[in-house]
Amino acid sequence: MLGYTVSQTEETPLKVKGVLGESVTLPLKISAGEEIVYITWLFNGTSIIFLEPKKKPILVTDPKRKHRLKITQSYFLQINELMMADEGLYRAQITTIDSSLIFDYSVRIFERLRNLQVSNHTQIFENGTCEIHLACSVENPNDHISFRWEVSENILLQEANLTISWDSKNSSEQTYTCIAENPVSDLSFSFSVQSLCKTENPRNAEDDPSSAGNTVYIQVTHPNTRKEIATSVENNDSSTIYSTVYQSNRATALDNVI
Repeated sequence: MLGYTVSQTEETPLKVKGVLGESVTLPLKISAGEEIVYITWLFNGTSIIFLEPKKKPILVTDPKRKHRLKITQSYFLQINELMMADEGLYRAQITTIDSSLIFDYSVRIFERLRNLQVSNHTQIFENGTCEIHLACSVENPNDHISFRWEVSENILLQEANLTISWDSKNSSEQTYTCIAENPVSDLSFSFSVQSLCKTENPRNAEDDPSSAGNTVYIQVTHPNTRKEIATSVENNDSSTIYSTVYQSNRATALDNVI
């Protein structure tokens, strides 16, 4: 696995994106028939591996990573079980019979996103208008994550929070999607506005044996009664949506619900 790479220039190191806990390989571009005398791999200026192709064994000079560093048959450097400490500048210094070669790499480590969640606060008015406040989040946020909302595959907003006003009498059914992504992964969650605004005769997941995926938890509050309803929303196993629905004759202050 070579990870995610972009082209290398003489002035710029090859940029390599690795995934935390996985493996990444730093490739070499050596002409066929080139006779290599020895290769030194360095990390942030310090030697970590030295090898002479005609001699064995390979000398790993970084004791902390001895069991995670590997040289492939093509003399590429493979780093296994990536840690954040593996992030930095790498260099391969190659001496051949005729010349010396240098290859530089800038390695960045990113964590795959986990467990996309969509929380919402829904206000239903007497005239049938439904106002929904939505918020996307992931279990492991960081500085490299971005969120966006799409409707009918068109980008609507490039941030985590979204407010929708929907009128059942005048609005057509639409599917909204929250997408979270970073340089090495992305997660998405799609749902219909109608499924969140509908409070009468909700469909229970138990009544539909074919339903699979996640559950929308809807709390419906009436003036003198209170009950909880569970309805199913089909989606991938890494996404969850939680909602609170209030039905009243007038608008009230909206509180954040997680």
